[in-house]
Amino acid sequence: MSDAPKPFVLPTQRESVTSEPDPGGRWSELFPDMIGYKNQGGGKVPADFGWATSPKQWQEEMTPETLAQSYQKLRVLPAARVAPALPETTKKG
Repeated sequence: MSDAPKPFVLPTQRESVTSEPDPGGRWSELFPDMIGYKNQGGGKVPADFGWATSPKQWQEEMTPETLAQSYQKLRVLPAARVAPALPETTKKG
């Protein structure tokens, strides 16, 4: 006989094992903060709703030249490094 564990089988009635309320959305004292199907909003978007801008359209209208220009405006270059002073040379002679 093998000591390997048997595969886990999900119970058909999860609520009876976890003591959760039923998925139909009825309120339970065990889970007072439970949000069921009936407690969720309708979520309707008005028919006349429109976005003020369209980022996708803005991106599609940009050309490589305009992208390069906007990049150059945003680009911050570090201050140029000053070359170190060279020591004075002494001539022998």
